[in-house]
Amino acid sequence: MYINKDGLNLPVSDSERVLAAQIPESPGAASPDSTADNSPGFAPISPDTPSWGPPNSDSSPGFAPISPDTPSWGPPAGDNSPGFAPISPDTPSWGPPAGDNSPGFAPISPDTPSWGPPSGNSPCIPCWGPSCGNTGCGSIIITPGQNPGSRSASIRFLHAASNQPSVNISLGRRTVIQNMQFGNFTPYYIDRGSQSTLVTVTNAQTGQTLYNRYINFADAAAYTVSIINDGSGISLFTLTDMPCTNRNSGCLRAVNLSSNSGPVDIFLSGYGRIFQRVNQLEPTGYLSIGQGTYRAFVSEALPCPANTPVTMTNDYVECSNTRIAIMNSATFNLMNTVSYTLYIIGLAYQFPALQILPLESDLVY
Repeated sequence: MYINKDGLNLPVSDSERVLAAQIPESPGAASPDSTADNSPGFAPISPDTPSWGPPNSDSSPGFAPISPDTPSWGPPAGDNSPGFAPISPDTPSWGPPAGDNSPGFAPISPDTPSWGPPSGNSPCIPCWGPSCGNTGCGSIIITPGQNPGSRSASIRFLHAASNQPSVNISLGRRTVIQNMQFGNFTPYYIDRGSQSTLVTVTNAQTGQTLYNRYINFADAAAYTVSIINDGSGISLFTLTDMPCTNRNSGCLRAVNLSSNSGPVDIFLSGYGRIFQRVNQLEPTGYLSIGQGTYRAFVSEALPCPANTPVTMTNDYVECSNTRIAIMNSATFNLMNTVSYTLYIIGLAYQFPALQILPLESDLVY
């Protein structure tokens, strides 16, 4: 049977089936022997076959045509400088701010601490030496080795109040330090005002007044004023910095400003225990110590008399079968004719940890 052009199923003989199998399907069909391309492995190229070679209009090898959406990786139009992309309004400027040609300085944000005398509206010009005369400034910084003169007091500040905010400090009407944080101390400032000077401490972030009192500063004297913990707030602890009159040694003392340490012992390499049971806010007297480099240690007070032999290591101290761990140590240089104070600040076995801060009185009297 087969289907004719009219759609009828007609019978077909076996000879007709053989003849139909030998006739090509169409007059134009090609046999395998008549293939137009004898190259092995290539199919004929149809109009839809993509071209992987260079485009017709471009004979450069390896580059596809550039469409309007193709990003340009070279310099922007109109700029022949190699390697620079256009600067958008949001691109940060790492050089000096506009209008400032000084190299290497970025704009100062409101949180940048000022370690020199702060900028303000004071009409006076800061004076940096003893011979600058009376400029009208209430206080100025002096550098090591300068004598502030007999008609002024030298005052520096130490932030020793653990877990308290950074502060701004004013002497009289003049702010002398801004954004001072725990563990920081200032150089000496000269106070040319009256002996009774108003000291104001404010929270550097909120502006809240934390302390505002008058303190008596004697002429021709030097002071370290420490910010300390006072319950939930702060207070000030003033310590007079005495000159060292020893020509062949330095002068060393200690003061405990920790709010929770209890009495402490202080040791010095080469000398052993030099201060015993130093209570809070009770400074020791000065000791004469030969010039050199030393390491100071602090521990809880040992329950041993002053003349009892003490074993000292880098990790603990021991006497009479009692061993106590070292809480902190610090290395410092001691010079002849200079006074030094070992300040104990921080918290015992808490954060911020207890530490020794050696400060020298670097004034020439």
